[in-house]
Amino acid sequence: MVDSLPPVWEADPHTLAKHAILRRYLQAWMPILAHQSHRAGQGRREILFIDGFAGPGEYVGGQEGSPIIAIRAALEHSHAFPTPIRFVFIEKDRERHTCLLQALGKHKAALAARQDVLVPPPLLGECDALLSEMLFRQEREGVTFGPALVFLDQFGYSSVSMDLIKTVLGFPQCEVFSYLDWNWMNRFLSDETKWAGISRAYGGDLWKPAIQFSGRQREQFLRDTYTKQLTDAAQAKYSWTFEMHGKGNKLLYWLFFSTNSIRGLEEMKKAMSQVDDSGRGTFTFSDANDPDQLGLFRGVSQADLAKMLSDKLSGKTMTVSEIKEYVLTKTPCFLFNEALAALEREGKLRVIDAPSERRRASFAKYPELEVRFPAAQQSLW
Repeated sequence: MVDSLPPVWEADPHTLAKHAILRRYLQAWMPILAHQSHRAGQGRREILFIDGFAGPGEYVGGQEGSPIIAIRAALEHSHAFPTPIRFVFIEKDRERHTCLLQALGKHKAALAARQDVLVPPPLLGECDALLSEMLFRQEREGVTFGPALVFLDQFGYSSVSMDLIKTVLGFPQCEVFSYLDWNWMNRFLSDETKWAGISRAYGGDLWKPAIQFSGRQREQFLRDTYTKQLTDAAQAKYSWTFEMHGKGNKLLYWLFFSTNSIRGLEEMKKAMSQVDDSGRGTFTFSDANDPDQLGLFRGVSQADLAKMLSDKLSGKTMTVSEIKEYVLTKTPCFLFNEALAALEREGKLRVIDAPSERRRASFAKYPELEVRFPAAQQSLW
């Protein structure tokens, strides 16, 4: 995809929704990682946030771009971080790079007052080359990269390779929040001159059967194949997808979150759920709706989840932590204690060897507690 936008452009509603997800995740992610590193005796290490396609920092209407959103999430945190957060911004366009410098300059005084929020001058150049150089240099010098969140909000579909995502995820406590443009990829899917770029994004040619598909079938195949490649090729333990739609409710692009941390997946699902305006827990946002009314997620109720668990886990014995992983990876939900409590009260699950101090229908404090889902007489799914 050719980037034909001016140096500074107007922010669409879906862009604001995307940045709302980023903001909410960073507000949770930064203190969690900073305190985990400190408790692990790694207080001198830095937490990294890398924005590989940083842009100008602000939009025509004055809305903040991802770099400013990120540093404000840190500056507005109520306490100093025990482990410093370093922000690395990369932008290849010289005019946007200049705009970004100016946008960051507005926060110079606030940044100077905080030793735990580090913002060096943004880098000018291609994300893939600069980030790869950074990763390989640290690996060569024996310095562990991360913990890090790498935000790869590319234009189009070919600037972020599956190999790059795999390299980032190969380091401990590193996550990738990335973008893939369905609208442009779909437009050029039959153009052989674009196939190399698509294969680079997918880490191979597994996407090619989509050429024979159309409509929703093509959408689902390309999304599901990319998701599978994140786990198979990039070796992410967990991934989750968010769809962005335009004003006619037409699919524009996907956001993919890749992590090896179940806690990271939980926090990202929380952040995404606050922007999901589908009312069905499908993790989508549409420009057809009011961007000022973010946080409309209603999704799957705890009663719905209880029914799902009772049916899908019928006959199984699992720990509460295993049930949590199932809920986070296989359902739209991230909360589940209320569903388990309802099932216990209704006699639809049995707790095994509960500690004497445990109150009935209490699960949050007992991740290793085992529960048994009785075999169902008839599937309700």
